[in-house]
Amino acid sequence: MILKHGEVSKLPITSDDELGTLVMELNQIQELNKNQVEQIQDNQDKLMEKERLASLGQLIGGIAHNLKTPIMSIAGAAEGLNDLIKEYDSSIGDPEVNDKDHHDIARDMSIWTKKIKGYTEYMSDVITAVKGQAVVLSDESNVSFTIEELIKRVDILMRHELKNALINLKVSVADSLLNIELKGNVNSLVQVINNMISNSIQAYNGKTDQDIDFIVSKDENVIILTVRDYAGGLPKEVSEKLFKEMITTKGKNGTGLGLFMSYSTIRAHFNGNITFNSKKGVGTDFNIVLPL
Repeated sequence: MILKHGEVSKLPITSDDELGTLVMELNQIQELNKNQVEQIQDNQDKLMEKERLASLGQLIGGIAHNLKTPIMSIAGAAEGLNDLIKEYDSSIGDPEVNDKDHHDIARDMSIWTKKIKGYTEYMSDVITAVKGQAVVLSDESNVSFTIEELIKRVDILMRHELKNALINLKVSVADSLLNIELKGNVNSLVQVINNMISNSIQAYNGKTDQDIDFIVSKDENVIILTVRDYAGGLPKEVSEKLFKEMITTKGKNGTGLGLFMSYSTIRAHFNGNITFNSKKGVGTDFNIVLPL
């Protein structure tokens, strides 16, 4: 007999003696186990949805912040161009306005248009990065990307949260590593790195003007991405269980899925590994190890 997922094969009760009673109790135990497994699966699904919604909320906040600044700058540039247009229009036919004056106005217009172009290019980068992260949980595509592209996405998507927390992210990478290509789901990798940076922000417990290091290094045939904080290290009971079960570094505000899913993601999408080193009273390093 072929059983569908979740079904339980009940043993037939062939007698009403002790053996029959034992078979009946075994069937009851199987039914209880089935219900418990379904309940655990349901709870895990709810936790994953909570984590996804939290990430989506963070993403939306980042979009609003990252686009607000260039939009205001473009509005200011448009106002500046409008003033120059009025100035140029009023100068037409004015005998006191010479060729140099016309060239000066044109130069000022060119400066404003270059600024607008820079702002629109930045907005395009934000939209590209956000578009990728919006489908991170369902997108399984593997593409080639450079270390430089990876750092750029992390910077764009984390800038809002870092600014709000008044925390400094210091990126350290040798120029020779920027063009190294990795292959895999870049959106998933960005999500893992951002989760680690968020954990480090939380570890400071509201303290401002603190540093988080994002270090890219190479060791033989692997790339190592390190997120380092100086927040005093992880509690022993947390560090002993990291990656082995769903345990959170965020206290009551965490679901415990972040690091657990991060580890699973790196193993599944990159055949890589995540390690950590935490020193009490000093801080914690999280290392993403990716084979080249």
